[in-house]
Amino acid sequence: MSEVAGLAEEESGAEGEEREPGAGSGILRVFGRQLKRFRVRAGLERAVFGSTTGYSVSTIAAYEQGRRVPPPKFIDQADEVLDAGGVLQEMKEEVARAQFPAFFRDAASLEREAVELHVYEMYAVPGLLQTEEYARAVFAVRRPLLDEDRIEQGLSARLARQEIFARKPAPLVSFVLYSGQPKVRELEARYGILRAQALTPSESLAYVEKLLGET
Repeated sequence: MSEVAGLAEEESGAEGEEREPGAGSGILRVFGRQLKRFRVRAGLERAVFGSTTGYSVSTIAAYEQGRRVPPPKFIDQADEVLDAGGVLQEMKEEVARAQFPAFFRDAASLEREAVELHVYEMYAVPGLLQTEEYARAVFAVRRPLLDEDRIEQGLSARLARQEIFARKPAPLVSFVLYSGQPKVRELEARYGILRAQALTPSESLAYVEKLLGET
């Protein structure tokens, strides 16, 4: 896979919008039932299990009821603590996909695998570049208003996407933000001209070596 281009719509907040009500909730309910089953089999109350894994009782309850998407780290912990034999871990990929609305899941998968990523965005910082505070503010001003669980789910999903920057090898990425201001359009035009006229990496190296040889 060589490139994912033009992921603009979801960057400004669309992955926080569930266009298909309930989409993805099926796997979360299945995971939640299995999680509760293994917890009960292990003889652990939610409070004890939560203390062992570092999560609150309310969060464990939300995971078991399929209301929140558990992060991969929790799934690995739960599988080990509850001696689930890999059953919970086998659902990790599908659970991760469920954190995105149906329309964005394929794009999210492509994004994780892409070796090049080029994003054009208008008026907002792209999701891949958003800080936790910025992303939370974006979800908080959505209309109709999202409840706290939905905000946390969207926030977790957005921040999880940024793991691609830690990938080895890292993808080649570029971002263009358009604000509609004439100052901005002029700078964008200059940037395009510079890109068109710039030497390739090998040509740049040869040019620098040539200059060094002349000094």
